[in-house]
Amino acid sequence: MPDSSKRAVVVGPYRVHNFGDDLVGAIIAKHLQRAGYDVTVPKLGEQNAEWLGIEYAEDYGDLIQRSDMVVVGGGGILSDTSGSKPGASYLDIVAQAAMRGELTGKRVMVTSVGAGPWILEKSKMLAFAVSVLAEKIGVREQESYDHLASIGVSGPKVVLGADCALLSADYLDFAPRRGRAMGFQFDVGSFEDLKANPRLQEISDAAIQYVRDNAKKITLISNGRGRPQLAASAPDTGIMRYAGLEDYLGRLSGHKTVFTSHLHLAITSYSQRIPTVSLYVREKTRRFYEQIGHPERAVDLSTATVDDFNRLIAEAETAVWTDKDEETLQRLKGDARRLLEFID
Repeated sequence: MPDSSKRAVVVGPYRVHNFGDDLVGAIIAKHLQRAGYDVTVPKLGEQNAEWLGIEYAEDYGDLIQRSDMVVVGGGGILSDTSGSKPGASYLDIVAQAAMRGELTGKRVMVTSVGAGPWILEKSKMLAFAVSVLAEKIGVREQESYDHLASIGVSGPKVVLGADCALLSADYLDFAPRRGRAMGFQFDVGSFEDLKANPRLQEISDAAIQYVRDNAKKITLISNGRGRPQLAASAPDTGIMRYAGLEDYLGRLSGHKTVFTSHLHLAITSYSQRIPTVSLYVREKTRRFYEQIGHPERAVDLSTATVDDFNRLIAEAETAVWTDKDEETLQRLKGDARRLLEFID
C-alpha cells in the first residue's frame, strides 16, 4: 500500500477526456503508486480514478501545495501544435504554481511528452520555463529531444525514450477480448487546417463508402465520448466510444487491425500487437510510425489523396504481426520504461 506521507500530483491535458491522454496519465499514476505515493490526477474522471485506486479530484485546489512530487505528462504538453486547435498550452498550471511559490522544495518531473514545434512564442517560453523547473524531462522520440535542444534544454536532464502508452498492458489491469473486426477511426472534422487539402472531401467520401460496404467487419472508434465522425453516414456499423479506460482497452484488444487518424490509438493498438495504419491529422503520428519501422503505413492527411487512402486500407486488410514487429515492440517498451525509471 502507498505510504500516505508521500503524495504526488500528475498535471496534464486531462480535462478534455481524450483516451490517449488519459491512458498515459493512468500509467504514470500506477507507476507512482508502485513507488509508494498516494496519487491524484485532477480531471482524469471519477470512473478512471476508482479503477486505478487513486484520489479523485475535479480541480487542482491545493493539491500542488500538498504534494511532494509534481509530474507533468503526458501527451504533446511541451508543444502547442497538438489537438484540433493548435496554440493551446496546458503548462500554465505549473508556471502559475511556480510564481506563487508552491513548487518550492518539491520535485518536479516531466515525462512521456512530445516537445515542439511551437506556433506561439508564449508556448515556447512556457516549455522552457517548465523544463528549467524540472529535475528530469522524458521525451518520447528524437524530434522532441531535438526541439528541446533548439531552445537550450539539453544534457543529462533530458531522457530520450518512447511513449509510455506502450506499457498499457504492463501497468493496467483490463480483460482482453477476442474479435476479428477492423477498428476504424476517421475523426478529422474539427481539424480546420486540413480543409486546405482539396482532396479532403473525396477522401472522406471514400472512407464512408468503405465503412458502409464492410459494416459487419468494422468498428467505428472514437477517441472521446462523442460518436465517431462517420457514425451518422454508416448507421449499420458498430461503434466504440471512450467512457472509461478499463472498458475501452478491453474492447480495443478485440480487433485484428486498426485504421486511425490519431496517435494514441495507433500506439495502444501496437502495444496490444494489433497492426495499425494511419491517415494522420498531426505530424507527431508520423514520428511513431518511423519508430516502429513502418513509415509506409502513415500518410499526412493534409496532403493525402484517395490513392493513399486505398493503399492504406489494402495494407490494413492484409497486415499481420511479425517477429520483427515483436522485436521492435520489446525494444520500444524498454525505451518507454526509461521514461518512468527516474520517477521514484
